[in-house]
Amino acid sequence: MDTPWGKPVSSMLAYQPAAGRQTASPPRSDDLPATVRAVLTRIAVGDHVASDAFADAFQASVDLPAPTRDVVLGSLMTAVMARGPAVDDVEALLRSALAVDGREPAEMISGGDRPMLMLAGSGKKGLRTLNVSTPAALVAAAAGARVIKVGSAATSSALGSRDLVRALGLREHRTADGVRADLAVSGFAFVAIEPEIPVLDRLYGGRFHAPNPFSFGLAPLASPVRGDVTIFGLSHPCVDVAARVLSRFGMNHVDVLSTRLPGGHYLDEIGPAGELRWCRVRDGEVSPVDVEPAEGWTAIGLPGELPTPHGPEEAIERTGELLTGRGLESHRALVALNAAHLLVLSGLAASLPQGRNLAEDILRSGTALARVPAARSADRSA
Repeated sequence: MDTPWGKPVSSMLAYQPAAGRQTASPPRSDDLPATVRAVLTRIAVGDHVASDAFADAFQASVDLPAPTRDVVLGSLMTAVMARGPAVDDVEALLRSALAVDGREPAEMISGGDRPMLMLAGSGKKGLRTLNVSTPAALVAAAAGARVIKVGSAATSSALGSRDLVRALGLREHRTADGVRADLAVSGFAFVAIEPEIPVLDRLYGGRFHAPNPFSFGLAPLASPVRGDVTIFGLSHPCVDVAARVLSRFGMNHVDVLSTRLPGGHYLDEIGPAGELRWCRVRDGEVSPVDVEPAEGWTAIGLPGELPTPHGPEEAIERTGELLTGRGLESHRALVALNAAHLLVLSGLAASLPQGRNLAEDILRSGTALARVPAARSADRSA
């Protein structure tokens, strides 16, 4: 099926149907729910589709058999991205998707005199880079920050945050009590996304390899806990869309950031070169997008190259080396800069250069993991 934008809907988001779930005789279009059929028809002829219609179509497609469901979801996601993405569309789809699992409201964990940071990213950046956000969170915690890292297994990256945490033998949590326990010991706690949204994960997990509507907030919104400040990395230029969406879900203090590399790829973290884009929410008010050249960061010693592993095994090895006082200089500098941002938000550094120097000292000392509780072997095997 061609769209009004001239590309097949099956190709525009690099969508990959689930393997081994084909049916012998896919349902005819007459078997589709009326809401789904109506939205797909409007997409095909270029008519406007209301935001709530996208959400209704998503809900109606959940019980469809594969591969029909996969094609419908890919079509809905592609249409939203191709025409926008618009805040109303993204919010409606996210609310519909999160309702699939009937989740309880997230519990607030406040840091009191020092803000509790919640760090998450969109993934889907199209580059298989070494992990930056999780080591940055560990380094910031070692310096005295309080960081809840929310992450998932890899889809498009060489190593997801959840993969790394498991490889390092660290704990992951699903309850506020478990998160508080690790924060009290080390200032760091990890929450995995997939266990919080099992039904949605079966529909969505591992199928999209490029930014889509869920990229604008699913990770922090899936967390069972929230902090005082949300730091969200987005591998897409529309950082204001993510900021407004998160604000509508009640997050009143947010930093959304993205880096556009010279080659055109977007990173969901502060990158070494190109262009940085920021959008902030303060007391519920969304600021204008701030754009600045990332090349300016080389003035404080950030190399211009991006550390790229050949596979997950190398990514684990390189990250382990980094956290124990060795590792690649380019990886260390990138992690230190992203950790510096967390230290500034925590009030532990007055500026990014000062925070980066502190983070560098921690990385070179090899003490970033010294206080982080290890998982029991039973936890790791689970």
